[in-house]
Amino acid sequence: MQTIFLLSAVVVFLGQDLTTNEQTSSPNSPKQSGKLPEKWIDGTDENEPSIQIHAYNKDLFILRQSKRVHFEAPFMYLIFGNEKAILLDTGAPGLKNAYETVRDIVDQRGKQKGVTFELVVTNTHFHFDHVFNNLQFKDKPNTKLVGIKFMEMKEYFGIKNWPNETAEFDLGDRKLVIIPTPGHHYAHLSFYDPHTQILFTGDTFYPGFLFTFLPDDWDKFRNSISRLVKFSESHPVKHILGCHIEMAAKKRQSFQYGTREHPNERRLELSVNHLKELHKLLIELDDKPKVVVHDDFVIFPAWTTSIFGKVTDENEK
Repeated sequence: MQTIFLLSAVVVFLGQDLTTNEQTSSPNSPKQSGKLPEKWIDGTDENEPSIQIHAYNKDLFILRQSKRVHFEAPFMYLIFGNEKAILLDTGAPGLKNAYETVRDIVDQRGKQKGVTFELVVTNTHFHFDHVFNNLQFKDKPNTKLVGIKFMEMKEYFGIKNWPNETAEFDLGDRKLVIIPTPGHHYAHLSFYDPHTQILFTGDTFYPGFLFTFLPDDWDKFRNSISRLVKFSESHPVKHILGCHIEMAAKKRQSFQYGTREHPNERRLELSVNHLKELHKLLIELDDKPKVVVHDDFVIFPAWTTSIFGKVTDENEK
Protein backbone atom coordinates (compact mmCIF):
# COMPACT_ATOMS: atom_id res chain seq x y z
CA MET A 1 0.00 0.00 0.00
CA GLN A 2 1.47 3.35 -1.05
CA THR A 3 0.52 5.79 1.64
CA ILE A 4 2.00 9.03 2.90
CA PHE A 5 1.33 10.41 6.36
CA LEU A 6 1.97 13.97 7.44
CA LEU A 7 3.61 13.82 10.86
CA SER A 8 4.72 17.06 12.52
CA ALA A 9 4.82 18.75 9.10
CA VAL A 10 7.22 16.09 7.77
CA VAL A 11 6.05 14.01 4.80
CA VAL A 12 7.04 10.38 5.17
CA PHE A 13 6.76 8.12 2.12
CA LEU A 14 5.93 4.51 2.83
CA GLY A 15 6.47 1.67 0.39
CA GLN A 16 7.12 3.84 -2.68
CA ASP A 17 10.13 3.46 -4.96
CA LEU A 18 11.06 7.01 -5.88
CA THR A 19 13.69 5.93 -8.43
CA THR A 20 11.39 4.06 -10.81
CA ASN A 21 11.98 4.84 -14.50
CA GLU A 22 9.67 7.74 -15.37
CA GLN A 23 8.87 6.24 -18.76
CA THR A 24 6.80 3.55 -17.08
CA SER A 25 4.57 6.05 -15.24
CA SER A 26 4.31 8.95 -17.67
CA PRO A 27 0.91 10.60 -18.09
CA ASN A 28 1.36 9.91 -21.83
CA SER A 29 0.34 6.32 -21.08
CA PRO A 30 -3.33 5.84 -22.05
CA LYS A 31 -3.96 3.72 -18.97
CA GLN A 32 -2.34 4.16 -15.58
CA SER A 33 -2.79 1.48 -12.98
CA GLY A 34 -2.82 2.23 -9.30
CA LYS A 35 -3.87 0.97 -5.88
CA LEU A 36 -6.29 2.16 -3.25
CA PRO A 37 -5.50 1.52 0.42
CA GLU A 38 -7.23 -1.11 2.47
CA LYS A 39 -8.05 1.47 5.14
CA TRP A 40 -8.30 5.24 5.48
CA ILE A 41 -7.83 7.19 8.68
CA ASP A 42 -11.28 7.15 10.26
CA GLY A 43 -11.07 9.03 13.56
CA THR A 44 -10.65 5.91 15.69
CA ASP A 45 -6.94 6.50 16.41
CA GLU A 46 -6.21 9.47 18.63
CA ASN A 47 -2.71 9.62 17.14
CA GLU A 48 -3.75 9.66 13.49
CA PRO A 49 -2.24 12.44 11.34
CA SER A 50 -4.21 15.48 10.28
CA ILE A 51 -3.98 14.29 6.66
CA GLN A 52 -3.53 10.87 5.14
CA ILE A 53 -1.92 11.05 1.71
CA HIS A 54 -2.13 8.02 -0.50
CA ALA A 55 -0.12 7.69 -3.71
CA TYR A 56 -2.53 5.89 -6.04
CA ASN A 57 0.36 6.06 -8.45
CA LYS A 58 3.12 8.60 -9.10
CA ASP A 59 0.76 11.06 -10.78
CA LEU A 60 -2.35 10.81 -8.58
CA PHE A 61 -2.40 11.50 -4.87
CA ILE A 62 -5.48 11.14 -2.68
CA LEU A 63 -5.63 13.16 0.55
CA ARG A 64 -8.07 12.56 3.37
CA GLN A 65 -8.54 15.00 6.22
CA SER A 66 -8.79 13.46 9.67
CA LYS A 67 -12.22 13.22 11.29
CA ARG A 68 -10.48 14.31 14.46
CA VAL A 69 -9.71 17.61 12.74
CA HIS A 70 -13.21 17.97 11.26
CA PHE A 71 -16.09 15.50 11.15
CA GLU A 72 -16.63 15.98 7.40
CA ALA A 73 -13.25 14.30 6.73
CA PRO A 74 -13.29 15.24 3.05
CA PHE A 75 -11.13 13.67 0.36
CA MET A 76 -9.03 15.84 -1.94
CA TYR A 77 -7.33 14.82 -5.17
CA LEU A 78 -4.00 15.97 -6.64
CA ILE A 79 -3.44 15.00 -10.30
CA PHE A 80 -0.25 15.57 -12.31
CA GLY A 81 0.28 15.98 -16.01
CA ASN A 82 3.57 16.90 -17.65
CA GLU A 83 3.18 20.66 -17.13
CA LYS A 84 0.51 21.28 -14.50
CA ALA A 85 -0.93 19.70 -11.40
CA ILE A 86 -4.53 20.23 -10.34
CA LEU A 87 -5.87 20.03 -6.78
CA LEU A 88 -9.57 19.24 -6.45
CA ASP A 89 -10.77 20.87 -3.19
CA THR A 90 -8.82 22.17 -0.21
CA GLY A 91 -10.62 20.67 2.77
CA ALA A 92 -12.61 21.67 5.85
CA PRO A 93 -11.80 23.90 8.84
CA GLY A 94 -8.98 22.96 11.18
CA LEU A 95 -6.45 22.04 8.50
CA LYS A 96 -3.68 24.56 9.00
CA ASN A 97 -1.13 22.83 6.76
CA ALA A 98 -3.09 22.27 3.54
CA TYR A 99 -0.80 24.43 1.40
CA GLU A 100 2.45 23.07 2.85
CA THR A 101 1.26 19.49 2.46
CA VAL A 102 0.34 19.91 -1.19
CA ARG A 103 3.39 22.00 -2.00
CA ASP A 104 5.71 19.32 -0.57
CA ILE A 105 4.17 16.72 -2.90
CA VAL A 106 4.26 19.03 -5.92
CA ASP A 107 7.88 20.02 -5.31
CA GLN A 108 9.04 16.44 -4.84
CA ARG A 109 7.19 15.29 -7.95
CA GLY A 110 8.69 18.19 -9.87
CA LYS A 111 12.21 17.19 -8.82
CA GLN A 112 11.56 13.61 -9.93
CA LYS A 113 10.40 14.74 -13.36
CA GLY A 114 12.64 17.76 -13.77
CA VAL A 115 9.62 20.06 -14.10
CA THR A 116 8.43 23.18 -12.31
CA PHE A 117 4.70 22.48 -12.09
CA GLU A 118 2.03 25.13 -12.17
CA LEU A 119 -0.44 24.15 -9.46
CA VAL A 120 -4.08 24.83 -10.30
CA VAL A 121 -6.39 24.79 -7.29
CA THR A 122 -10.10 24.38 -7.94
CA ASN A 123 -13.20 23.02 -6.23
CA THR A 124 -15.84 20.43 -6.99
CA HIS A 125 -18.32 22.85 -5.42
CA PHE A 126 -18.45 25.74 -3.02
CA HIS A 127 -19.51 24.24 0.31
CA PHE A 128 -17.33 25.17 3.29
CA ASP A 129 -15.84 21.69 3.76
CA HIS A 130 -14.40 21.83 0.24
CA VAL A 131 -13.22 25.45 -0.07
CA PHE A 132 -12.31 26.44 3.48
CA ASN A 133 -8.55 26.33 2.90
CA ASN A 134 -8.55 27.96 -0.54
CA LEU A 135 -7.00 31.15 0.81
CA GLN A 136 -3.91 29.24 1.93
CA PHE A 137 -3.10 28.92 -1.79
CA LYS A 138 -3.77 32.57 -2.73
CA ASP A 139 -0.83 34.51 -4.19
CA LYS A 140 1.54 31.58 -3.79
CA PRO A 141 4.28 31.07 -6.44
CA ASN A 142 3.43 28.94 -9.47
CA THR A 143 -0.12 28.59 -8.15
CA LYS A 144 -3.44 29.49 -9.82
CA LEU A 145 -6.44 29.64 -7.51
CA VAL A 146 -9.59 29.36 -9.63
CA GLY A 147 -12.30 31.74 -8.46
CA ILE A 148 -15.22 30.24 -6.60
CA LYS A 149 -17.86 32.42 -8.22
CA PHE A 150 -20.00 30.55 -10.72
CA MET A 151 -19.03 32.69 -13.71
CA GLU A 152 -15.33 32.62 -12.80
CA MET A 153 -15.34 28.85 -12.76
CA LYS A 154 -17.29 28.57 -16.02
CA GLU A 155 -15.00 30.99 -17.82
CA TYR A 156 -11.78 29.41 -16.55
CA PHE A 157 -12.73 25.94 -17.74
CA GLY A 158 -14.51 27.16 -20.87
CA ILE A 159 -17.95 25.72 -20.09
CA LYS A 160 -20.49 27.62 -22.20
CA ASN A 161 -23.67 25.54 -22.33
CA TRP A 162 -24.21 24.83 -18.62
CA PRO A 163 -24.92 22.10 -17.57
CA ASN A 164 -25.13 20.17 -20.83
CA GLU A 165 -21.62 20.78 -22.14
CA THR A 166 -18.43 19.14 -20.94
CA ALA A 167 -15.00 20.73 -21.23
CA GLU A 168 -11.39 19.56 -21.29
CA PHE A 169 -8.53 20.78 -19.14
CA ASP A 170 -5.02 19.91 -20.28
CA LEU A 171 -2.41 19.26 -17.61
CA GLY A 172 0.20 18.54 -20.27
CA ASP A 173 -0.43 15.30 -22.19
CA ARG A 174 -3.25 14.56 -19.74
CA LYS A 175 -6.65 16.02 -20.51
CA LEU A 176 -9.29 15.85 -17.80
CA VAL A 177 -12.95 15.97 -18.81
CA ILE A 178 -14.98 18.41 -16.72
CA ILE A 179 -18.64 17.50 -16.30
CA PRO A 180 -21.20 19.91 -14.79
CA THR A 181 -23.24 18.01 -12.18
CA PRO A 182 -25.56 20.45 -10.38
CA GLY A 183 -27.99 19.18 -7.76
CA HIS A 184 -26.09 18.86 -4.50
CA HIS A 185 -24.86 22.37 -5.34
CA TYR A 186 -25.93 24.54 -8.27
CA ALA A 187 -22.33 24.89 -9.53
CA HIS A 188 -21.04 21.37 -8.89
CA LEU A 189 -18.35 19.86 -11.11
CA SER A 190 -17.22 16.27 -11.62
CA PHE A 191 -13.90 15.37 -13.27
CA TYR A 192 -12.95 12.37 -15.41
CA ASP A 193 -9.35 11.27 -15.86
CA PRO A 194 -8.96 8.99 -18.91
CA HIS A 195 -5.47 7.91 -17.84
CA THR A 196 -6.62 6.21 -14.64
CA GLN A 197 -10.23 5.85 -15.84
CA ILE A 198 -11.37 7.40 -12.56
CA LEU A 199 -14.48 9.56 -12.31
CA PHE A 200 -14.20 12.09 -9.46
CA THR A 201 -17.73 12.99 -8.41
CA GLY A 202 -17.31 15.28 -5.40
CA ASP A 203 -20.51 15.27 -3.34
CA THR A 204 -22.73 14.25 -6.26
CA PHE A 205 -22.06 10.55 -5.71
CA TYR A 206 -20.18 8.82 -2.90
CA PRO A 207 -20.84 6.14 -0.26
CA GLY A 208 -22.92 8.29 2.03
CA PHE A 209 -25.75 10.81 2.16
CA LEU A 210 -26.52 12.11 -1.31
CA PHE A 211 -27.90 15.42 -0.11
CA THR A 212 -30.12 17.72 -2.07
CA PHE A 213 -31.32 20.67 -0.04
CA LEU A 214 -34.14 22.42 -1.92
CA PRO A 215 -37.04 21.17 -4.06
CA ASP A 216 -35.53 22.88 -7.11
CA ASP A 217 -32.39 20.76 -6.70
CA TRP A 218 -34.19 17.47 -7.20
CA ASP A 219 -34.55 17.54 -10.99
CA LYS A 220 -31.05 18.99 -11.36
CA PHE A 221 -29.65 16.08 -9.37
CA ARG A 222 -31.62 13.49 -11.32
CA ASN A 223 -30.50 15.00 -14.61
CA SER A 224 -26.87 15.09 -13.49
CA ILE A 225 -26.94 11.40 -12.61
CA SER A 226 -28.49 10.68 -16.01
CA ARG A 227 -25.65 12.56 -17.71
CA LEU A 228 -23.05 10.66 -15.68
CA VAL A 229 -24.61 7.34 -16.65
CA LYS A 230 -24.61 8.37 -20.29
CA PHE A 231 -21.00 9.52 -19.99
CA SER A 232 -19.97 6.19 -18.46
CA GLU A 233 -21.49 4.35 -21.42
CA SER A 234 -18.96 5.95 -23.76
CA HIS A 235 -15.98 6.24 -21.39
CA PRO A 236 -14.40 3.38 -19.39
CA VAL A 237 -14.71 3.96 -15.65
CA LYS A 238 -12.61 1.85 -13.29
CA HIS A 239 -13.52 3.66 -10.08
CA ILE A 240 -15.90 6.39 -8.99
CA LEU A 241 -14.33 8.40 -6.17
CA GLY A 242 -16.32 10.98 -4.23
CA CYS A 243 -15.37 13.26 -1.35
CA HIS A 244 -16.73 11.48 1.73
CA ILE A 245 -17.42 8.10 3.32
CA GLU A 246 -20.52 7.99 5.51
CA MET A 247 -21.54 4.34 5.12
CA ALA A 248 -20.36 1.45 7.27
CA ALA A 249 -18.95 -1.74 5.78
CA LYS A 250 -22.21 -3.41 6.75
CA LYS A 251 -24.72 -2.90 3.96
CA ARG A 252 -27.50 -0.34 4.42
CA GLN A 253 -25.84 1.04 7.54
CA SER A 254 -24.73 4.65 7.72
CA PHE A 255 -22.93 6.60 10.40
CA GLN A 256 -24.94 9.42 11.87
CA TYR A 257 -24.00 12.68 10.20
CA GLY A 258 -21.52 14.64 12.29
CA THR A 259 -19.87 11.74 14.11
CA ARG A 260 -16.09 11.98 14.54
CA GLU A 261 -15.31 8.26 14.47
CA HIS A 262 -16.09 5.76 11.73
CA PRO A 263 -15.03 2.32 12.93
CA ASN A 264 -15.30 -0.26 10.16
CA GLU A 265 -16.39 2.18 7.49
CA ARG A 266 -17.11 1.24 3.89
CA ARG A 267 -14.50 1.53 1.16
CA LEU A 268 -14.36 4.80 -0.74
CA GLU A 269 -14.73 3.58 -4.31
CA LEU A 270 -18.02 3.02 -6.09
CA SER A 271 -18.64 1.49 -9.51
CA VAL A 272 -20.65 2.24 -12.63
CA ASN A 273 -23.10 -0.44 -11.50
CA HIS A 274 -23.68 1.56 -8.31
CA LEU A 275 -24.26 4.65 -10.43
CA LYS A 276 -26.79 2.80 -12.57
CA GLU A 277 -28.58 1.56 -9.44
CA LEU A 278 -28.86 5.15 -8.23
CA HIS A 279 -30.15 6.20 -11.64
CA LYS A 280 -32.81 3.47 -11.57
CA LEU A 281 -33.98 4.51 -8.10
CA LEU A 282 -34.23 8.15 -9.16
CA ILE A 283 -36.31 7.20 -12.20
CA GLU A 284 -38.64 5.21 -9.98
CA LEU A 285 -39.00 8.13 -7.55
CA ASP A 286 -39.68 10.54 -10.42
CA ASP A 287 -41.13 13.75 -8.97
CA LYS A 288 -41.80 12.25 -5.53
CA PRO A 289 -38.50 12.65 -3.66
CA LYS A 290 -37.96 10.82 -0.41
CA VAL A 291 -35.15 9.27 1.60
CA VAL A 292 -34.14 5.90 0.14
CA VAL A 293 -31.55 3.69 1.79
CA HIS A 294 -29.42 1.65 -0.60
CA ASP A 295 -26.78 -0.90 0.38
CA ASP A 296 -23.99 1.59 -0.35
CA PHE A 297 -25.51 5.10 -0.29
CA VAL A 298 -28.56 7.05 0.88
CA ILE A 299 -30.66 9.29 -1.35
CA PHE A 300 -31.40 12.19 0.98
CA PRO A 301 -33.65 15.08 -0.15
CA ALA A 302 -33.18 17.01 3.07
CA TRP A 303 -36.36 19.12 2.85
CA THR A 304 -38.58 16.00 2.95
CA THR A 305 -37.60 14.88 6.47
CA SER A 306 -36.95 16.43 9.85
CA ILE A 307 -34.28 13.78 10.58
CA PHE A 308 -31.14 15.25 8.99
CA GLY A 309 -28.29 12.89 8.18
CA LYS A 310 -29.61 9.91 10.06
CA VAL A 311 -31.13 6.70 8.70
CA THR A 312 -34.06 5.37 10.69
CA ASP A 313 -37.13 3.31 9.95
CA GLU A 314 -39.04 6.59 9.90
CA ASN A 315 -37.11 7.64 6.76
CA GLU A 316 -38.51 4.87 4.65
CA LYS A 317 -42.18 5.01 5.55
